[in-house]
Amino acid sequence: MGILDKKTRFIDLVITQEGKRQMADGLLRAEYASLSDCHAFYDNNEKDNVSERLYFEVMERPENVIVIEKDDSGRMFNFNYSPSGSLSGDQIYEQISGSSDLALVTGSQFQSLTGSIMSSITRHFKNNYFLGTNNSIETDEFILSKDKVKFYITNFNPFYETPQQSTVNVDNAEPFLLDPMLSHLDNFQFLPPKNVDGSNYGLYKDIRNTNNTTWPEIKDELGKSAFSKENLEENVNNQNDLTGDNNGSLLDDKYILKDISVKEKQFEIIRFNETSDENNLIVQIYENSNGSTLTKLDIVDAGVFYDEKDPNNRYEKRLFYVGKIFFDNFDAPTFINIFSIVME
Repeated sequence: MGILDKKTRFIDLVITQEGKRQMADGLLRAEYASLSDCHAFYDNNEKDNVSERLYFEVMERPENVIVIEKDDSGRMFNFNYSPSGSLSGDQIYEQISGSSDLALVTGSQFQSLTGSIMSSITRHFKNNYFLGTNNSIETDEFILSKDKVKFYITNFNPFYETPQQSTVNVDNAEPFLLDPMLSHLDNFQFLPPKNVDGSNYGLYKDIRNTNNTTWPEIKDELGKSAFSKENLEENVNNQNDLTGDNNGSLLDDKYILKDISVKEKQFEIIRFNETSDENNLIVQIYENSNGSTLTKLDIVDAGVFYDEKDPNNRYEKRLFYVGKIFFDNFDAPTFINIFSIVME
């Protein structure tokens, strides 16, 4: 680190460790920019001469990481959530007291540190002090109608048959190239070769599964009840609490009902009671897996759909699929959808 030569440089930048990793893989793309004044200070009387200040060259900071990245296998890259703790893969390590060595965290300590990791991400974002414009009229507060939801597995919900009958071998699941949830992405488009004059080079068949790629099909798949006329006084009955007990394990046998026949998929409506006009959201979804492991789920942006007949006059729908990536015995990646998010 050195002192910035303000006579010759007016912009100083550095490629972060994450940027270097993406550059090595040929994936670095500069698409968005933000400005910060985290290293600036202001005199109370606003008479300070800026030209007399000394500035250091830009350097790598922990606050540069606000999104934990992962590789194609689902393993998260190293993330230092505190001076004494690190997340690597799906394991959490904490410095041993009185030593410089790190030890694998398990048990109750693991449970408490998962919250610390989530808090550190929020802290990193805030400590960047991004410049923006405050709306002096509207509120910038962010308040959700609920901050916790629960879903229960029964014989018929969210499955149309028993959970045991809905089990799928990853070798039989649709790989990336055939998955309708990915068919809209450029990498998975049907691109038969053409002659230079635009005519077909030959006869080629699109073997992709293109079912459930239009909004009416997606709506049928998700369940129409989630998009019916909304009761503003009370959330639509989403059939989450079928057991009558909110304290049970999601997979406990006593919560698998014996004689219920519910065909609608479970859903939950969450309103933004207080928010800013821009609604700029950063969403990262993690799973607290069995044992002392932390798994980050994958999110597929399915794009924007329009429903001109929406009964709540929310015509624009932004759809996201949330799930995991598994590799079958042929080493082909397969995306398994766990749940979907519709923002409108």
